[in-house]
Amino acid sequence: MRIKGALRLILTLFYGFILLFSLSIRLLWIWLTVDWKIRKARRSFEGEIVRYGVSEHDAKKLSAQYVTLKNLFMQSFKGIDKSHVRSK
Repeated sequence: MRIKGALRLILTLFYGFILLFSLSIRLLWIWLTVDWKIRKARRSFEGEIVRYGVSEHDAKKLSAQYVTLKNLFMQSFKGIDKSHVRSK
């Protein structure tokens, strides 16, 4: 009986590790995809407003908001801010 319990524990831990690894890969993929899409959108935005007569310097300043939005989006993955957690 003890061997069955130990084997079941090992299999459960192995399965948990596989699930955690799979989740990590998916989160990494989401992070890379979002980063790539934001970078592409920023370059497209800069090119489009330069075509309408805005200087390149001003276009870069305006497109910097994409980076700000990306940072806010990525912070949502980090969880709750520590200042909002109540201590007992």
